[in-house]
Amino acid sequence: MLSSTAPGYWTAVGVIALYAVSSLFGVIGSITQNRKMIGVFKILYWLVTILLLIVTFALWILCLVKRDLLVESCAEVARELASSSSSYYTPVQLPNGGDNLTQSCATAAKQLLIVGGLIVFVGNLFQVYFASVISAYAARLKRNNQHQKLRDLDDYPEITANKMAVY
Repeated sequence: MLSSTAPGYWTAVGVIALYAVSSLFGVIGSITQNRKMIGVFKILYWLVTILLLIVTFALWILCLVKRDLLVESCAEVARELASSSSSYYTPVQLPNGGDNLTQSCATAAKQLLIVGGLIVFVGNLFQVYFASVISAYAARLKRNNQHQKLRDLDDYPEITANKMAVY
């Protein structure tokens, strides 16, 4: 049975799989100092960073837009818990509890949105910073490995014989 959260779930699985593959390229590439693997890692990491940036800001904005629904759902769940008779949970009855319940849910939703916004902003800032560090490492690795390694002249005896004849 498909639900409305299935596309979001499989998108998250895809992003996590892409992140895992890029991390594997990054670890192996940095250990071996392989320019091509670090280049692939840089591209994949930037791709994941941009995807996460778009998705997290979109989800945060969606939560801002659906704040009233969030408050209503919170109040509904709290009312259901208060009306249920459970041996594990006994609700505290407050005078004028219905008004306080909605206000408590509104306050909790406001705090959730503020903290969520801070986490989204700071988390994306770290992602972009680390992507920039990876790009700088890839550029440094490319700059330092542009020369070809010297060959041992004993492996090429005909070249050394011709040079000896010149001198």
